[in-house]
Amino acid sequence: MVYHTPSLPSWWIDLENGVRKEDLVVTVFESIQDRYDLLDSFISFGLDQRWRRLLVSALELKSGQAVLDCGAGTGKLTHAILEACPSCSTISLDITKGMFRPSYLPGTKFILASAEEIPLGNNSVDRVVSAYLTRNLSSVDRYFAEAFRVLKPGGIFANLDIYNPVTPGFSLLFGIYFYHIVPPFGNLITHSRSYSYLAESVKKFHSPDAITEKTRKAGFEIIKVRELLFGSIYIHLARKPE
Repeated sequence: MVYHTPSLPSWWIDLENGVRKEDLVVTVFESIQDRYDLLDSFISFGLDQRWRRLLVSALELKSGQAVLDCGAGTGKLTHAILEACPSCSTISLDITKGMFRPSYLPGTKFILASAEEIPLGNNSVDRVVSAYLTRNLSSVDRYFAEAFRVLKPGGIFANLDIYNPVTPGFSLLFGIYFYHIVPPFGNLITHSRSYSYLAESVKKFHSPDAITEKTRKAGFEIIKVRELLFGSIYIHLARKPE
């Protein structure tokens, strides 16, 4: 199904003209960092926290493990990891420093870097996890390759993101809500056009099947692909071979 948004923001034209997507993403999230968490929960009707908990539970965390949260943002996923495993060593990685909340994440190491160029050694962490990151990347393939590189053999990779659902009926409702109601509301609250970008980033993103294939091509063994909310949310779970 083809979705239409009320207007096409100029940044998509900028991307076509050579502006780096990383620079665009920094601008978008810096502009909404003080209200992002509240709006995230409001727009998802509070389901975002449940999805993060499901993501964390899929990691099968064990005491003392090193866990890398890529595209950590304000640290809601990192915080959920610490709640599930207080003895785990957590690393939050993001390209937007303004979103990091050190008081919210005691003991967490913050790395200002791109998930496409993770400044960690080979086989250095037990788990790599990300939520709502992949559609904001210039190259999903580079991120998956980096996640594979830094994971120890036997380590688990888990990714959660939003997709265009294809379920009849719900697909239409999702398109109306996410592409015509959420952007103007989010833009009004944040005094920006960032939520128009977020909607477009979903519309232009890969399908869940394509992400499964990219995960496999990076070298991972697929453990499970879990569909949530009629196919608008997916969790991809994979393992680096021993």
